[in-house]
Amino acid sequence: MTILAAKSPGTLNLQATLAASSAGPTITGGHHPICCSSRLWLHEDGRFECEHGDVPGGDERTRHCIDHSVALLLIECAMEVLA
Repeated sequence: MTILAAKSPGTLNLQATLAASSAGPTITGGHHPICCSSRLWLHEDGRFECEHGDVPGGDERTRHCIDHSVALLLIECAMEVLA
């Protein structure tokens, strides 16, 4: 997993980190909402959406990103506690 630091020391850019960690060689395609800096929505039917497009429920990259987001949030919380 690639951790991308934000502008201020000791902070993470979670969305950029999440996008980088999900963009492996087996995941291809055009614009994906997780790579977008606009507002994001996760719908109850599993559809993941940004202002520019969406992907259906069950999308492999979306599932991968959601799984990793929990780990990234835990990392950020740990950084706050250790600071």
